[in-house]
Amino acid sequence: MITDGILLVFQGLINIILSPLSIINISVDFISNITPVTQFLQIVAYILPWSNLMPLITLIITLSLFRIAVSLVKLVVEFIPFM
Repeated sequence: MITDGILLVFQGLINIILSPLSIINISVDFISNITPVTQFLQIVAYILPWSNLMPLITLIITLSLFRIAVSLVKLVVEFIPFM
């Protein structure tokens, strides 16, 4: 719910920024063109045990973010001149 709220705020900001371009109406219906793909994804999402996979996915994402944060800290420390 929190991420939905954040995304709604970003969508509102983008809508405000792009409101002068409302004259241009580009309408492309991607969903009707990729029906087999969406059906396949629905079947995969139904079959996979998300309750068992979410802790693993969360662990992988947090470890990746931790590694990125450590590398950024190392990069900043290398740029700081010490006397």
